[in-house]
Amino acid sequence: TGQLPPHSSILAQGLPPEGPAVVYEKGDTVFSSAAFVLGDLVGDIATEVQAIHDPDWEQFPEIGELVKAATGEDNCVAVFACPSRATWAVGVAAGWKGREAAGKVALAFALVSQDQAMMSMACRSHPEFGMLCRNQGLMGGPPVAVPRGPAAGGWGGGGAAAANSYAEPSAEVPPVHFIALDAESKITAAGLPAEAPAIPYTKAQKEYFSSAHNMLCEFVDPSEEVTFEDDPDGVLFPEVSAACTAAGAEENGICVATHAGLGAWAVGLGPGHEGRMRAAKLAMTLVLCQNQGKLEEFGTNNPEFGLVLANAGLIENPRKKRRKGGGGKW
Repeated sequence: TGQLPPHSSILAQGLPPEGPAVVYEKGDTVFSSAAFVLGDLVGDIATEVQAIHDPDWEQFPEIGELVKAATGEDNCVAVFACPSRATWAVGVAAGWKGREAAGKVALAFALVSQDQAMMSMACRSHPEFGMLCRNQGLMGGPPVAVPRGPAAGGWGGGGAAAANSYAEPSAEVPPVHFIALDAESKITAAGLPAEAPAIPYTKAQKEYFSSAHNMLCEFVDPSEEVTFEDDPDGVLFPEVSAACTAAGAEENGICVATHAGLGAWAVGLGPGHEGRMRAAKLAMTLVLCQNQGKLEEFGTNNPEFGLVLANAGLIENPRKKRRKGGGGKW
């Protein structure tokens, strides 16, 4: 993007004066991999990455001007930062989802440009990202072939995941408990269905939840459109706690996520607030995928989520599906 002026608020946060900018292009496979690439580099995007969308250049006019100087036209921007690694980058696109994807790719690019080992890992795991790095003069990672054909406010994150990298789980796949309310509930009184999925969170299985926020953002803005009600003691929703236990879940605190407009709700279970929130987001993503007929799509594009769905019997195991294809090459 060029170098920031001394008065920039980015510099005031202790970040460096330079960062890359990536312009979103519809159909480019690297953008469908954005969240998974970045997640591999930073872990939990929701806690490690901060993002501000600034489509009208109200917070970062200096970034807007630099992008305009580089592209020759006015563009909406989003600034993505990883404060723990003193790194920032810019996503450029007219729409929110495009800026999310471009910002994640840009931040991933900024991170790997500082670490050869990290770059090699990212390029090896994500061929389309490796091609981007090589096209920009970064030579990390082994030569790879890129698949041909079309791609399948506040600080925060969001995005999709790659279809060509299946991480080996370090623990058993989190179960999905399908619960049904048979008692009076404010949930059904609000016109929501009696059935919903409930997913428990454990630290040993944390990799399955690291992209939950990002996947949910593919459907909605969680901070604006989804209501999360944390109920660690089962006081607000005793009927939901009872339904979870009846479905085979261990007794635990719950977090109930609802989206009245889409007629959807889901439950996250766990001993801690943060874990319950992540589990609730993952469960809500499952509901929205199912309601919109996108289980196969999201299960393929998000490896760990695909294993959760397969373990629940909702889709075929993505690893087995890939092996069936036999002998194909990119």
